[in-house]
Amino acid sequence: MRVTRLTGLRAADLPPLEGELGEGLVALVGSPDEASEVRRSLVWAVLVGEGGVVLAEASESAGVEALWGGDRGLTEALESAVAWLAGRSLARVEGARVTMGGQGRGPLAPGGTLVPAGHSDAEEEEGRPLEDTLPELRAREHELRDLRAEWAEVTGDVEQATMDWLRERQDAESQLQAYRDRARELKARLTQIQAGGPDAPCPTCGRPLADHLKDVRVQLREEWESVVQDGSWWKRRREQLEGKLEHLRALEGQGVRVNAAVETGAERVERVRARVRELAAVGVEPRGDEAGSPEVRALERLAEELRVAARARVLSEAGRLAERITAGRILWIRDDEGSPVAEGVFYGGLPGRRDRAAVDLAVRMAAAALARRAGAPIMGIVMGEAFEVLDPEDRLRSVDVLGELADELGQVVVVTGTDVVDLRPEEFVRALELGPSERGVPSLRPLPVGAAVLRLTA
Repeated sequence: MRVTRLTGLRAADLPPLEGELGEGLVALVGSPDEASEVRRSLVWAVLVGEGGVVLAEASESAGVEALWGGDRGLTEALESAVAWLAGRSLARVEGARVTMGGQGRGPLAPGGTLVPAGHSDAEEEEGRPLEDTLPELRAREHELRDLRAEWAEVTGDVEQATMDWLRERQDAESQLQAYRDRARELKARLTQIQAGGPDAPCPTCGRPLADHLKDVRVQLREEWESVVQDGSWWKRRREQLEGKLEHLRALEGQGVRVNAAVETGAERVERVRARVRELAAVGVEPRGDEAGSPEVRALERLAEELRVAARARVLSEAGRLAERITAGRILWIRDDEGSPVAEGVFYGGLPGRRDRAAVDLAVRMAAAALARRAGAPIMGIVMGEAFEVLDPEDRLRSVDVLGELADELGQVVVVTGTDVVDLRPEEFVRALELGPSERGVPSLRPLPVGAAVLRLTA
């Protein structure tokens, strides 16, 4: 779903709001209280259908609603993405269970509809005996274990290289700042003794310099030049470390390739397992749906593995986005008993409110993007309160990521009470200021945003 126009949207203490939103990264700007009210009213109007909003295309899928508005919470958005990512594989697992003779109900697909049970992708393997399929299953499982071990090793290397890079970058920044402070201090002393002449106080003992003025000035000047030269070196070093090092980028690329191989391997294992179950059921009394039977337990384990893999994929992508938003303060996101939790290297204690907000934002963005790639009919997303809670610097960095998400989904709406639009106007396709016009007529006043076009004329 995507919001194209507001046709009298009602929010507390504001007149009915009217205006065109369009595609891309869109902002509705007001005071913090106004932004909070408008955000809630917008999500409510779309989900309940009480008017005031025109959609480019509505979706009746509950999975899309959880992704679009975020009104059901972060957990629901995450689980919705997991359902889209693992839905087809789970359907095949259920199909295998039905083929075995069980009374399959079919798993709930994204959106709450039943997946037709009984379909399997293993038709091309018809006629293969069970004794030929079991060795293949063992080989595929061994291959998958090796790939997962390699992925764990590469992930560890990436995390270590990332921490080393961030430490080096932080050290360069600290050294540069120290040299800049020292240079300013020496420059101030030079200015002071230049203005005071022979009566200027000695920087060390405080007595008038008198005949020592020239010597002290030369000494301070030489020290200042040395500090400036060393500071220039640290400035170049900091610039070198601004972007990720080539070694780290190579490791990340390797991690992406290995992760893709793991996903492909898991799909192969799942297909062969389903085929084994089908062959094992041939000529056997229907009993696969009996509670506690080995077949049911095996399929339940397989289904859980698929859900865990899909969840790990969402959190991995969310961790990558969180690292960008926080400039490395958060390195990755892990699963803590069903809740996404930030992990980083520069904490002075437990993650605070700003880090939880960054996790919320990153998980919602990753969930929406991955669900879209998996076939979810989602055409946009409305950012929630987490965007407002971010640090100002994190908020500005998140705008770049939101712009990329808008390109992929079609629309991202940010309802904000901050100055982010004033600071990054070039990133927004459209921005509208909340409130009435001078005549009291309900309106949304356009703000000057977008990338300017520079034309050179003779």
